[in-house]
Order: sequence, then structure tokens, then C-alpha cells
Amino acid sequence: MTKAVETMFLLESKENIGKYLKKLIKERGFEKDADFSRAYLKEKYRNIDYTEDDLNEQLKTTKSTFSQIFSGNKGITIEHLAIISKLLCVSCEEILSAGKQYASTRNHVTNYEIAQSHDRKVWDEYMKREDKLFLNCDEYRKTVIDYALEFKNYSFMKYLLEENFIWFVDNSKENYELYYYGADTSIKSNWDRFDMPDQFMHRKLYEEDKLRTQTAVLAIENGDCDVLDNLHAREIPELHDITIWGTDNLDFVKNRNDDLIEAIAASENEEILAYFSDEFPVQDRWKRENSLMFPFLNDVIKIMLDNNNNKCAEFIIRKMIAHNKSTYEKTYSLIKEACQAEYNAIQKNKEKIIKEAYKNGVSLEELHVKFKTEEDVKRDVICCFKYDNANNVVTFFYGKDIGIATNIFFVNSRNGSPAIKKLIEELNEWYNKIISLGGEKYAEILL
Repeated sequence: MTKAVETMFLLESKENIGKYLKKLIKERGFEKDADFSRAYLKEKYRNIDYTEDDLNEQLKTTKSTFSQIFSGNKGITIEHLAIISKLLCVSCEEILSAGKQYASTRNHVTNYEIAQSHDRKVWDEYMKREDKLFLNCDEYRKTVIDYALEFKNYSFMKYLLEENFIWFVDNSKENYELYYYGADTSIKSNWDRFDMPDQFMHRKLYEEDKLRTQTAVLAIENGDCDVLDNLHAREIPELHDITIWGTDNLDFVKNRNDDLIEAIAASENEEILAYFSDEFPVQDRWKRENSLMFPFLNDVIKIMLDNNNNKCAEFIIRKMIAHNKSTYEKTYSLIKEACQAEYNAIQKNKEKIIKEAYKNGVSLEELHVKFKTEEDVKRDVICCFKYDNANNVVTFFYGKDIGIATNIFFVNSRNGSPAIKKLIEELNEWYNKIISLGGEKYAEILL
């Protein structure tokens, strides 16, 4: 006769069960008790014709009940247990033992569960699965990375990066595409064709640069500057399309991540603020390096000033001023150099024509030759200066080696201390001086 084996566990106190439930609910992404109470009611009445008004009517009572359960003043009922177990994807044993007894609640693993785990053994088993679940999305078209970023599970994201399961920047590539840095995964598909189901992760990494910048948000929140550098966090792919010959159909806004901008503005970590406010080299498609800055620094400053963070704002504004000033001086010098080179070339050609005319006994009037004046030369050279108002990018080129391409900054904010306002005024003055180098064609858009 076979004897059944029973799994025994001790029932924890109401206080411990309440604390454990509170912890689980936070881990599952329910920011407020009201959010969980609403989800509970929707699950409870999912097979009944139950309106939003009916739900709102019971929400206050349900929230109060759970508040008492969480504080240990009330015990959990069988009805509560069944629904909570389903909502949180845990077993009844785990709830009643306050996490000391685990039992499987499903016959398969889900991306949702893995993305909330902080257990390396669980991650290792998941990544070694033969069915390559990691590459697939679920019924909500979400991958494990989507959920991990949603739950702010930075330890899992670092695990994927450090173990080389994923990368957001492929440094082996000579040139980057317009919308991505070569993001991919080392997990190979069981299929050969690119359009099969378990290629979803490949496509998502390839097409959605926001996965990279959203990971950078978590790195900022965790003070991890090394990861920021590996992610090229202060760059956007379109920066590589800025050349001394101008810009063509750039649209920085489509690569803008407001979460990243807000995370930078909220940080008081000097190393992180320095990283995002330093100039850095960006190689264009012709392997020429341009010195640029994080393209959304003006937005960072605006948020800092709205939050009265004058100290951090001043630190960054001073760097922006130095960049605008340097850009003006370099561009002015290049334009002057180009004008002189062009004028010298014209003078040399003029001397040659005069010499030939004199030799052949022909007057200049008979040749109908008109030589360019200094003003003509200046006008021609200035035409090589271009200002991209939408993206705040200026470029200038002349000849083979003379050129500059960079972004400049203007801050539109009336907040801040008197000292900050004076710095902003100086920053904007340099901005306007740079644009004025382009002559009359940019006069109408001077700010």
C-alpha cells in the first residue's frame, strides 16, 4: 500500500501574513493599495455583468478590508486567498506561511514571473530553457525585458547584460543605424526564418531604442555610471548623422525619452551629472569625429529649475555656456579662415588673368571680367553655414578640411535664483551670436 506524502508547514501569524502580502503586492507592480483592491474586485466579478460604477461603490470597503489584513488586524479568508493567489501568481501555501513554503502555481513559467524574480538560480534555469521562452512575447505582446523594466528589476537587467545574453550597443559595428546601436541577443532561435514567433525579441531589440534608454534610467537610479557608459546613455543614434555638410531630415524628438530626462534632472550624483553634461566625441558615417553634448540638456535644466534645484542646474549651465562659447569662437575662426583662403585664391587668379591680359595686349574691360569683392566672398562662405532650428544643430564646411558640426543650447525658463538667471542670459547670448554667423537668412529666427 502506497503511503501519501504530506507537505507540512506552520501557519504564520496574521501580522506576518499581512506584511508578506504587502511586500508581494509592491513587487508585482501595484503602487497603491487602491490599485490592488481594484484588480481584486475585477477578478472577483470577472464572470459577472459588473460595471465600473459597481466596482467604485465597493472599492472603499475592499480597500479598508485589505488595509486591516496588511496591518494584521484581520485574518485572510478562503475567498480572499483564492483570488489573491491568482493575482499575485503565488501558491496559497506561500501566502499562509509568509513566504516560508513554496509550491508551484502553474505548469509553465511566464515572462511576468521571471521579470519579478531576484533569484539567480531561477534566471539561470529560465535562460537555459530549450524552448527559448526568453525570445518570445506573451499574450500582451510583452517580453521579459518589458516586464523587468516595468518592475524596475535592475539586478535582472544587469544579469542579462553581464552574462552577454543581451547587449544594447554593438561596438564591433563600424557604423550605427539611424534608429539603433546594434542591440541583439546571444540566445539563438530554434527557427531559421526571421518572422517566426521566437524572433520577437530580436526584432524588439533591433527596433526599439527606448529599451536601451529605459535601462539607462534604472542605471541612473542605481548610481551605476559604468553601465551608463556601456549603454552610450547620453547619445541617440541620429547624432551619427550630423556632419559638417549639414543635417538631413533629423528628428531628435522621436528618440527623446522623458523618463531618462527626468531621471537625470532628479539625480544629485555628481558623477552622473558630469557624465551627461560633458562634451563627448561622436563619429559620423565618414569616420569624422564631432564634439557634441547630450541633446536634451535644456530640458534637464528646465526641470531642475522648476524643482528649485539651483545647485545642480548651475553646474550644468556653466558647461553649456563653455560649449556655446567654444562653438562660437571655433565657427567664427573657421569662417574667417575660409574667407581669407577664398579671397587669396581669387586674388591669385586675378593676378594671373591680369598678367595674361597684359601679355596679350588685351584690357580687362575687353575681357568683361568681374572679380569678386570681399563682401561677395564673405556672402559665399556664409552660405556654407547651416542652422537646424528643430534640433539646435549648427554646421559649417569649407573646402576639404575646414568644418565644424555640433549642437548648441538655449534655455527658456524664468525660474531660478538671480545668479542662475544671469547665467541663462549669458548662455542664450552665445546661442544667438552663433546663429548670427549665418547672416540674414537666420535673422528672422533669432531668439
